[in-house]
Amino acid sequence: MSDASLSGAKPAPKSSLLTQSALVRKRHRAGATLRWLGLGAISVVLFFLAVLLWSIVSRGVPALFQYQAQIELYYDPAILNPDGGPVDPEEIGGINLRTGFERGIFTNSLRMTLENAGIDIEGTVERRWVVEALNALDAVGLTGGAEVIAGAGAPGDAARVLGRAGSALRAAASALGGDDAAAAEAARDTAAEALGTAGFAQAAEVVAAIDAAGGADAVAALNATGYQQALLDAAGALRQPGEFDDAALSSLIYATNRRDVRDRLVENPDLVGTTESVGVPIDIAVTRYLSGELTGIGTAQMPPGFDIGQLALVDAMEDAGLIDNAFRWHFFTNPYSQSGEIAGIGPALMGSAYMMLVVLVFSLIFGVAASIYLEEFAPKNKFTDFIEINIANLAAVPSIVFGILGAAILFTLMDLGFGNSIRGTALLGGIVLSLMTLPTIVIATRAALKAVPPSIRDAALGVGASKVQMVFHHKLPLAAPGILTGTIIGIAQALGETAPLLLIGLSVSTGAALLSSPFSGGLLEQAQSMPTVVYLFAQNQDAPVREGLAQSAILVMLLLLFALNILAILLRRKFERRW
Repeated sequence: MSDASLSGAKPAPKSSLLTQSALVRKRHRAGATLRWLGLGAISVVLFFLAVLLWSIVSRGVPALFQYQAQIELYYDPAILNPDGGPVDPEEIGGINLRTGFERGIFTNSLRMTLENAGIDIEGTVERRWVVEALNALDAVGLTGGAEVIAGAGAPGDAARVLGRAGSALRAAASALGGDDAAAAEAARDTAAEALGTAGFAQAAEVVAAIDAAGGADAVAALNATGYQQALLDAAGALRQPGEFDDAALSSLIYATNRRDVRDRLVENPDLVGTTESVGVPIDIAVTRYLSGELTGIGTAQMPPGFDIGQLALVDAMEDAGLIDNAFRWHFFTNPYSQSGEIAGIGPALMGSAYMMLVVLVFSLIFGVAASIYLEEFAPKNKFTDFIEINIANLAAVPSIVFGILGAAILFTLMDLGFGNSIRGTALLGGIVLSLMTLPTIVIATRAALKAVPPSIRDAALGVGASKVQMVFHHKLPLAAPGILTGTIIGIAQALGETAPLLLIGLSVSTGAALLSSPFSGGLLEQAQSMPTVVYLFAQNQDAPVREGLAQSAILVMLLLLFALNILAILLRRKFERRW
């Protein structure tokens, strides 16, 4: 061999393992970019998830607390037993809810409680409206309004005095805009005299100084004072105390349609003539004022259907310690109601539990049986391939399609004469949700069976076990953690479904009560579910219900879903075997 070398050949460049080439640096930059993109995507998802959870929790948790008035409720025998003699439960059951309870027992008890707490009901309302009238007068420079109101005696008399002065100013404005100079001057002088008589001497001088012959300028000058509107507003405010009655008092609390109290008295007639301390919910609109959502200043910030006089009583009750913010325990037992004060999710929780029981029984039995057959016993041919493809497709079908299937089943049963007895029941809802959950459980079960090592199967068959023994004694127990996990996840998915249940009538079961035992007809009773009651809350006309209790119901659903998923994780970790 020789040491000859090719002429013109360039020596190979020297390189070091410690030096990165351009290609390596490019790959590292691409990897870093992908890593940051992944972190950014996760951050965005977590951000929106945090916003969603905060929106639900910030509204749902406060809604679980309710403002209540602590009232000494007196079951007046004069109302409940007007004829005297022994108390008759049937007579109590026939008492009108509006006149006997709302305007009777509740109103009288609330008045007695406030008076015992040292609250002057009519005086509190009157003072608040007097302040409102004085604010209206002071805003335009009509000083001395307090003396005028005090000199008139009652607020109603002061309202007439101020109303006459305001009417005189209105007539003066109309006359000043006309063509009759004499009439304009007379109307101006009459308005000035009315102001002086009412006690506003300085305002009377201002009006008297307006040029009656000024036409449009005179009208503008008079309107610029603002006296007319202020006097009429003050007069209107001073008329309000006279319109305050028992209906306005009882509207502060939830006293309407208190059938629950009447039923309790029918069951316990011995309560007639006694007094007990109870927490009566504050009206749902007033809670927005107590929570600070509404300020009570101006029409836009006033609770619907209430005025400042009633809010003054609410403030007095709060100062006296008669109002507290208690946890809404009845939310978990009461049925849904249009009245947010007593609305709850009790029947919905029971209905969802019963439907999940039906889903568990039907889906687990039929899903596991179908999985075992397809995985271990079914021949491998085009027919079984067709079945497997359709099972995979059914897992991706929108849930409303299963609702349509449930509606078709319902209509078929109605044609046979059985539809009315099953419509809107937990049994039909559970069957529809079972159909929706079956593909998920079948897929999860087959995956769990496939995850068992083939050696287990071969060993069992090798020692003489039959195929059925091999499946049920060896393979199925080892696949149980995966099957349980898939079943629980399927049930959690079914728990949150709404569309299928709306189509089979659960949304209209607004009068559903707590269900009886599933073994004594409970599965065939009219039921609600958590998704449908959330839908009903979201359609409520009251903002605190629509924005508060709906979020509370969603929060309960989320907790149930979290619990089911945590249970699935715990079961998988406890029983799972690693091969």
